[in-house]
Amino acid sequence: MNKTLLTLSVATAILLSGCGSSDGTSDDTTDVAVERGPVLEATTRDAEGQIGVSKGNGIYSFTNPVYPIESFGGYIDMNRNNVVDAGDVAMGDFHLQTQEGSVMTIATTMAENNDTLQLMLDSGFTQDELFSQRPSTDIDNAALSDEVFKYCVENNISDPSTLSTSDVIALKAKIQLRQENYIASGLSAESLEYDLVNDELNITTLSVDDIPTVTPSIDENIINSTPVADLNQTQEATLAYMWDEERVARDLYLAFNELTPSTTLYNIATNAETQHVESVELLVKKYDLDLFNAPDYSGGYDAAALADVGAGEYINPDLTTLYDTLYAEGSQSEQAALEVGCKVEVTDISDLDRDILLAGEAQDISLVFQNLRSGSYSHYWAFDTALKDMGVTEGCCSLGDEYCKTADEYPVDPNAQANEYRYKYGIN
Repeated sequence: MNKTLLTLSVATAILLSGCGSSDGTSDDTTDVAVERGPVLEATTRDAEGQIGVSKGNGIYSFTNPVYPIESFGGYIDMNRNNVVDAGDVAMGDFHLQTQEGSVMTIATTMAENNDTLQLMLDSGFTQDELFSQRPSTDIDNAALSDEVFKYCVENNISDPSTLSTSDVIALKAKIQLRQENYIASGLSAESLEYDLVNDELNITTLSVDDIPTVTPSIDENIINSTPVADLNQTQEATLAYMWDEERVARDLYLAFNELTPSTTLYNIATNAETQHVESVELLVKKYDLDLFNAPDYSGGYDAAALADVGAGEYINPDLTTLYDTLYAEGSQSEQAALEVGCKVEVTDISDLDRDILLAGEAQDISLVFQNLRSGSYSHYWAFDTALKDMGVTEGCCSLGDEYCKTADEYPVDPNAQANEYRYKYGIN
């Protein structure tokens, strides 16, 4: 078998291995429909950071998800053609979530508030209508969704779960009237949504020039769809440090690959660490920080200045020393380089554990850092696998207890479990 067929066979085997997991338990796939109308190109995320895989038409797949599941960003597919195009509506920072089941709608988001849930049940909605139906499949759910969406847009509310009981009580009669009108109209959910967006709310829809040419990254969706937090000096310093620290990993892996070519090193550096740096820089840009101006980082974000910081050069002098030390250690051989990879990922994860706590109420920083940590879990296991394939039977554990981790300590997103094989075999 040639190498191309081998790598495809390995990847296919891993991706299709839904019959069981490494701990012997079965892997159950749950498809979650995200709907205001169908929401395309959103980032959906469960309580443990697993990212839903888009299957199109607003459907996102999870393996053994842990609720609640949230949705960030994306576009309302107004014409139901499964393509983001002119006439569709950007979700912006409008937030959806669900505590159970296979649908995520305004109704499931409102039901996060127990008092609101009880009010909706008292108004005649059933558990099935609230948790199992979508606006496109149930006229009562459509009326609820549309009336609440209208209220949220008109009152600049991005999260329907924050509606007060008085808000819901005030909306009760309007929802009932909309239900009656929708039933009498005989129109489809698509037509009713079109009228709501274009006639009642006059929401700006995408023009031909607004159509995104590149699907936003997971972190970009989160950053663009979460509110700006009031950062303290510690949080600003954390962002500055993390921008530098993610560059250390990328720069080291690329430098080692130049000395002893390795698909594991190259693919982690180019496919993941580069994205990690870009994600942190998006946060730096969002908060308009000048990373060269500690301790208050005032003066504004400067993309050109950051781009001028070369590989192996860091704003924080401690990281320059760290890079030099690790480069000297890992440049001895491919095995040494992979062992440094183990050390770098363990260090990154430890720092991210601390920084996620420091993020506090800054939801964007916390979520992005959690994604970075999930990536580092996967990288650790990729290095561990690569070392074992070289004959280092204990993998990363050969470096001592500090660098010896279990799957419980470093869990890998089930939908990303093929990553270590992709890194190993060079599958992009």
